[in-house]
Amino acid sequence: MTMKKKILLIGGIGAGKTTLKQKLLNQSLVYLKTQAMDFSSIFIDCPGEYLEIPRHYHVLINAGIGAAEVWALHDATRRNCPYPPKFALAFRKPVIGIISKIDHPEANPKLAEDHLRKAGIAGRIYHVSAQEGIGIEELALHMSCLAGLSD
Repeated sequence: MTMKKKILLIGGIGAGKTTLKQKLLNQSLVYLKTQAMDFSSIFIDCPGEYLEIPRHYHVLINAGIGAAEVWALHDATRRNCPYPPKFALAFRKPVIGIISKIDHPEANPKLAEDHLRKAGIAGRIYHVSAQEGIGIEELALHMSCLAGLSD
């Protein structure tokens, strides 16, 4: 039996990785702090500390080996960048950017996009709000187009 590839969710603490996952899987939105890597049928959800503490970068990079694609989230309300420059290039697979919390009154999607570009994301960047459902349908369509994912 071969293992199906998954989507690796990375981002800083509070970026909305678990909330996005719950929304895309049509689950109830339960705001939880991810304590350890969480493997679901489609996603590998990583704690934000793995990105925010450099000595844990290797864990993210190793988790990326078992992924079809990496989704790098950045909270639109966050002013600093948790990603080191060109970090996306450490993954030998597609990395897309996702800017979360775009509906928040203090959101600055342009700044978040600049941070993701400096992190090495050259391709598509999605703008979403899991709370309001903005951009979720488009991201779900992208997710469904990825071949080889588990049901």
